[in-house]
Amino acid sequence: MSRMFKTIDKTWNVFCGCLFDCSYCNARKAALTRFKHFDRYKDGFKPHLVESELNRKFKPGEFIFLAYMGDIAWATLLEINTILTRIESQPDVKFLLQSKSPRCFSDWNLSLPHNIYLGTTLETDKPHRFSKAPHPEIRASWLASYLHPHKFLSLEPLMDFNLNYFLYLVKTIQPEIIEVGADNYHNNLPEPSPDKLERLLTNLRTICPTVIEKDGLERLKERNKNNGN
Repeated sequence: MSRMFKTIDKTWNVFCGCLFDCSYCNARKAALTRFKHFDRYKDGFKPHLVESELNRKFKPGEFIFLAYMGDIAWATLLEINTILTRIESQPDVKFLLQSKSPRCFSDWNLSLPHNIYLGTTLETDKPHRFSKAPHPEIRASWLASYLHPHKFLSLEPLMDFNLNYFLYLVKTIQPEIIEVGADNYHNNLPEPSPDKLERLLTNLRTICPTVIEKDGLERLKERNKNNGN
């Protein structure tokens, strides 16, 4: 599988599955089609712990995205405790826990290791019909209110947005890393104009020390040129 994020070295699918049913989710589509013969996807995209992955070890300094093929919010408290035990045993490795329902971080009521980055996805600041996940504004509020030293933000697949308010939501989170990506799987999502995208990127760099433009973002920058815009 893809690493998904450019700042990530490897993915660790010790937890798989999600019930948010995002229409643009490539992981869910893969689990239900080309990966369906794998034992871990025998129940489709039903959330579950993958015990065979628990003993996996990583190199010091690596940045690991946990649960790329799912959303960690669907894990039980027992599963989270089991995963955190493995994370705590590798203090020289960084781990990303990302969720479209970041309230889970506070709901766990656990002390999280400092080698964890906590993240969420904001595709836009506007309501949309493409997911059963909490509204992006609510996601931002939950992550912003949770005190933790390292935060990560994914703006992908980027949809049209209200620039000032979208930037306000990003500021409240105070992320250390932001990755910005487009819809690369032809889901026909409402997308921002090239000019609005450029203004977003310029302003993001005044908010966050590390802003990464992912492959495919050039399509949004160029898409109106052929129309003379």
